[in-house]
Amino acid sequence: MHPRRTLGFTNLVALTFFCVAGGAYGFEDAVGAAGPMIALLALMVVPWLWSFPTALMTAELSSAMPEDGGYVIWVERAFGRFWAFQEGWWSWLCSFADNALYPVMFVDYLSYLRGDMAPLERWLIGAAVIATISWLNIRGARLVGISSVIFAALVLAPFVVMVFLGAPQIQPASWLAAGGKGNWGLLLSIVLWNTSGWDNAGCCAGEVEKPNKTYPAAMAAAVVVVTLAYLLPVAVGVGVDQNWDQWEEGYFPKIAAAIGGGWLGSWVTVAGLISATGLLSALLCTSSRVPYAMAERGMLPAPLKKLHGRYATPWVAILVNSIGVAALIPFSFQELVQVDMFLYAAALIPEFAALVWLRFKEPEMARPYRVPFGIRGVIALSVPPILLCGLSIWLADDPTKWVSIVGIAVGLVAYWRLRAGKS
Repeated sequence: MHPRRTLGFTNLVALTFFCVAGGAYGFEDAVGAAGPMIALLALMVVPWLWSFPTALMTAELSSAMPEDGGYVIWVERAFGRFWAFQEGWWSWLCSFADNALYPVMFVDYLSYLRGDMAPLERWLIGAAVIATISWLNIRGARLVGISSVIFAALVLAPFVVMVFLGAPQIQPASWLAAGGKGNWGLLLSIVLWNTSGWDNAGCCAGEVEKPNKTYPAAMAAAVVVVTLAYLLPVAVGVGVDQNWDQWEEGYFPKIAAAIGGGWLGSWVTVAGLISATGLLSALLCTSSRVPYAMAERGMLPAPLKKLHGRYATPWVAILVNSIGVAALIPFSFQELVQVDMFLYAAALIPEFAALVWLRFKEPEMARPYRVPFGIRGVIALSVPPILLCGLSIWLADDPTKWVSIVGIAVGLVAYWRLRAGKS
């Protein structure tokens, strides 16, 4: 039995939208960290150096190797079993921190409607969201894809209204203003995190219809949607609300209320709940394919590769990921983002290295889509995101570095233990 190919173009665009963005939510901390001018400049520059290259890499490698597991498959093909395990391990650890952000975001936006909640209540609500999304994922990628299309429409609608009503209220001088707390490490983590995740869309390549044609077209469409979904609401928001030091995760409902009244603030809040749900659903779908693919290759225990008898989904991997995510709900949004970005940056470097090396190692590999301009084009495309990965790792605070390094060290030990056990 193998997972079924049920994701079409529209499903993949919506799934990628939630793997990367899910709306403008989560970008507020960037404005609070560095002020409107730097935040807007980062939004206009970073996607060309970070998002666009990663989307093109995903299009080439996913159409060339359309299997579940994505980057694990790419790195194994380029560098062998050891680096494939490390790539999968780092990405798997990263997915726990990343996926846990969205139940946290859900309860943060819910608190805007009903007030502060006790820690136990927050955890119970977050766990209920995780349980619901786990059930949805076990039912199949097709259902996840269809729900992602619906979620995307519901999330984008209030921002369209906010931008339309807020445009006449903008003070353009605000776009060039300094401000914020001068927290450059947090700024970089937030900007990179909000524009990362394109490679996650490659993890479910074994379930995409006609991947050789669907991936390039879907990546191009998703780049446009994601860029506009961030840039327009942030530009309007900073032009209307000048309390930039107060911008933090969950601030968009306040901006919407200032622009259009309480009804618009409540609508943006409800859309935030939907966004958090869609993000968790899409990323649980893609991240669960990593341990599944590793188990299929004997890199992790065999139960993780078990498929549901009716829905042909890796239900054990989905449940394991869900339990790990539920355990991280008590951590703060900022703590999870920084650990997430450290591990994501570490894992993204081998992916671009695989993109380049496979052009030398297997020049005749069938590539339905190729990054243009040959090997030089691939190298030029890969340099900016690799440098940004290094900068993100270097700027991380000490607790983030230690937590991440311990996780990486556990992966090294686990690899040798599993290898010794097989021997």
